[in-house]
Amino acid sequence: MTPTPVTDEYDNPTPDLDYGPDAPRRVMWGLLQPVTSSEPAEPGRRPVVTSWRLFGIERLAARERIEWRERVLEVDGEPDLWEPRFGHVHYETRLKHVEG
Repeated sequence: MTPTPVTDEYDNPTPDLDYGPDAPRRVMWGLLQPVTSSEPAEPGRRPVVTSWRLFGIERLAARERIEWRERVLEVDGEPDLWEPRFGHVHYETRLKHVEG
C-alpha cells in the first residue's frame, strides 16, 4: 500500500497519510521471513511486536505498508539495496507488525 497525503480543509498538505481503500496498491513477489517477536511491557497494553524481513526485486518506500495473510506490516526504516558481485540484485526490507 502506498499512502496518499491528506489535505486539510484549505487544501494544504498535512503530515497525515491515508492507507485506506483508495490508497494505491500493487502486487509484489518476494520472500518473507520472520525475524523476532517480543512482548514489551507497557502500562495498560500487552502488545506483541513481530519483526519480518522481505527479500524482493522491487523497491519499497519507508512509509509504505505490506498486506500479507490479513496482516498489515509496516516498513521499518529504509530498505537496503544489495548488489552482490555474483547473484541477483535485490532489496532487503525490514517490516514490523504490532498486535494488541
